[in-house]
Formats: sequence, structure tokens, C-alpha cells
Amino acid sequence: MTNDLVFLSVFQGIAEFLPISSNGHLVVLEELFGISSSGFNGHVALHFGSLLALLIYFFKDICLMIFGLWVYDIKGLKKHPARRYRDLAWILVFSSLPVILIGFFVKKYFGSTAESFTVIGVASIVCGILLIIADSNPVKDNFPTYKNGLVAGLFQCFALIPGASRSGMCITAARFCGLSRAEAVRFSFLMAIPTILGACTLVAMDAQNINELFASKQLILMGITAGFGILTIQILLWFLKKFSFVSFGVYRIIFGIFLLWFL
Repeated sequence: MTNDLVFLSVFQGIAEFLPISSNGHLVVLEELFGISSSGFNGHVALHFGSLLALLIYFFKDICLMIFGLWVYDIKGLKKHPARRYRDLAWILVFSSLPVILIGFFVKKYFGSTAESFTVIGVASIVCGILLIIADSNPVKDNFPTYKNGLVAGLFQCFALIPGASRSGMCITAARFCGLSRAEAVRFSFLMAIPTILGACTLVAMDAQNINELFASKQLILMGITAGFGILTIQILLWFLKKFSFVSFGVYRIIFGIFLLWFL
């Protein structure tokens, strides 16, 4: 295992959960410094690591959603406090359908979208501005609704553009809908579970040997990414108790200008 792969695993674990576009930064790092993720298997390992971090960190929420579905949709009980999480489970399903369907269509008919510095730079600037504007919106809801899920699901489709940031677009949508900063982050990360799972499944279907995706080297990379991902989620939620998303928006604008002006 090379130092490049370890570095990319650490970077993915951190950047994936910040609204800055981990994929956009990975493209720039690979191009400028010749860092390689070993192609297909490396990229899949990094994203499976991010998925593992989410499953571990939000294990309690996932169990509550499963319990809510069991109480309402299987047992048929109509009066139970678990309904909140049952609704959240369905909201996540519905909000993930647009990006999964559009992502499948794009992958099948167009292959992959252009990952030029110009595209990443423009997307970074536009999304940074939108994040700053959205973060000024007052808090209206403390828990996601079906309307929030629809808006966030549509915004998430723009993450197919290199440099747009999946988490950034979902957080922006959630703040536009009036969710608090912490709840916007939580909702965005929960939305990532079915989305990343769907994306990894589509990519894994193209693997010539599925066992290579879970070789010992790939599992180590997943573990590194997951570990740093969990730490990043915890630090981000602490950060948002005292600060706003404006710093991330400003960084995205500066990063985009750097790509357009200097590269």
C-alpha cells in the first residue's frame, strides 16, 4: 500500500463530510501532484469507507427508522412516537430517487461528466455563493418534512456536476427550507447513505472481479476513511454550535477562483 493511497483515504474521510466537494478536490490533487487512487478499486474503496462512517455514526437513527417502519408499516399501529422516524425513513427514500435515477441515466448514456478545472471552479464558486445565501435563512423546522426531502433531493442532483458537492447541495437546500444548521447536516448525511450505497452498487456492477473490491488493501483503506469520517462528522457538528457555514462558502469561492485564475 502506497503513501498516496493512505493520504487519499484520510483526505476522503475528511473532505467527504464537509460542504466543499471531495471529488472536486481529489481531481485537483491527482492532477497537480500525480497522486493516484489506483483507478477503479481505489475510488470504490474510498466511497465505501465514507458509507461505513455514516452507518456507524448514525447507527441509532437507522435503528429508530427501521423500528418506525416495523411499528407502522408492518404491525399497523397508528399511535406511536416512532412515526417521526418512520416518516424520516420514507423521506430519505423519496429524496434519494431523483439523483439515483438521473445518475444511472447519465452513467449509461454519457459515461462520466467532464472533470475539468473550469467546470469544478465555476461549480465551486456558484455553490459557495448559494451556501452563504441559504445560511442566512431563519430556522423554521426542527425536523425534516416531505417537502424538505423533495427540495433536497432535487438539489442533490446538481452534485452530479464535478465540484458541486453532494453534502454542500443538500445542506444548502435544507437551510433554504429552514432547517437548523445541525439538522441540515444530519439530514444531509442521512441522505448520503442510500445515495452513496446506490452509486457504489452501480459502479461495483462494472467490476470484473467483485472480490478485488474487498481485498485486504481495500478494506484497510475503507477503515481509514471511515475512522476520519466519523471524527470529521463529530467536529463539524461541534463547529456549527458556535459558527456558521459562511466560512465554507467563502473557502469554496476562493478555491474556485484559484482554479479559474491560476490553473
